[in-house]
Amino acid sequence: MEKKKKKILVIRLGAIGDVVHTTIIPKSIKLKHPEYEIHYLTEKHIVPLLKNNPYIDNVIELDPSRKRDNRYLLEIGIRLFKEHYDLVFNLTNAIRNHLLSIMAFPKRIVQRVHTKGSWVEDFFYTAKKGINDITIADELTLGINEKAEEKVSQLLKNYPRPYTMIVPGGGTNQNRQGRIWNIDKWKELSDSILSIYGGTIVVCGSKSERIVHEKLKGNNIFITSGELALVETSALLSKANLVISGDTGPVHIASAHSVNTISILGSTSPDKIKPYGPKGYYVSAKDGCRFCWKKKCKYLKEGQIYTPCMEKVTPQMVLDKIRDYNLLLGDDAN
Repeated sequence: MEKKKKKILVIRLGAIGDVVHTTIIPKSIKLKHPEYEIHYLTEKHIVPLLKNNPYIDNVIELDPSRKRDNRYLLEIGIRLFKEHYDLVFNLTNAIRNHLLSIMAFPKRIVQRVHTKGSWVEDFFYTAKKGINDITIADELTLGINEKAEEKVSQLLKNYPRPYTMIVPGGGTNQNRQGRIWNIDKWKELSDSILSIYGGTIVVCGSKSERIVHEKLKGNNIFITSGELALVETSALLSKANLVISGDTGPVHIASAHSVNTISILGSTSPDKIKPYGPKGYYVSAKDGCRFCWKKKCKYLKEGQIYTPCMEKVTPQMVLDKIRDYNLLLGDDAN
């Protein structure tokens, strides 16, 4: 007897790390029901990241620059309506997303579930609310763009392994305090890794962050910040032996490529946000104020850049994690 097919839409417009977390939905569904057709609606710049995901059949883009254009949103809504979805998973509470879910006119709309577990678990149990016979996948999955992979392979070919990729973020971020680690500590960590393990430090980030990342210059330190598109950064991260980052999208991209990852956490809690899967680790302050989730740190004094919860994390703590779990001594480090 032929299984009844379902057509499903997942809506998550951003941010990058959150979108990566939501890929647990198509993967968990497809592992149980490969016959289901799954579409994903997200912002234009994120679309290439999902295009090669083997568990997503179609990626639909929304141009964020036109998100207040009612005529444009109506056009998107009509397009969704014509797909005749059985089920829509709406993963945010934004009014725009609610309207798009309604305009799709599916048989059922499921809103995001909140659990005591990680955000990945939140998204999985959202999916399970709609399709109750699925089980959670052990790891996330992202596909690789072949052209992007070829480009980064050429970029890396003259650099020795192991590849330790770091994502330092900006020097400061007033809207994300408690997520930025001192650039001097990144320098100390990078120099120590090269001294102990050899190989290459690859620095990843945006164009606006490059001025800060230039402080990390040195032998066998390759700075790519601002030079790669998102899909190319994804391919680059997939080549890493280890990725070290604050709480940013790239660390979750790396975990979805089954790469060893360490997230340095301050204001955000590992219970919700640590890299998902058996190769995901984190380092945080051992005591004191931490995991508050606040965007503004009440303990940050005038003129200070880095919050106490991040300042308490030392390069040696990260090195200890690398040593304790042999994160740069495995077979793939050669």
